[in-house]
Amino acid sequence: MPTIRPWDAAPLRRAYAGLDSAGLAQEWLRHNPAYRSDHAATMTTGKVGAEAWRAFARRWGLRFPCRP
Repeated sequence: MPTIRPWDAAPLRRAYAGLDSAGLAQEWLRHNPAYRSDHAATMTTGKVGAEAWRAFARRWGLRFPCRP
């Protein structure tokens, strides 16, 4: 049986030590298969409009900074 390493394992602490909360959230999502699948599905709809991105962001609780 494989060994399950806890979240506070030393290699994980070192890998994520420099991240702020937004960076950690981004890494979490980047490795989430459901998020990746949803993102790919959104991108394959052709030209992705603003409403499609808003719906995607709502599903995942994302907030994007406003452009200046």
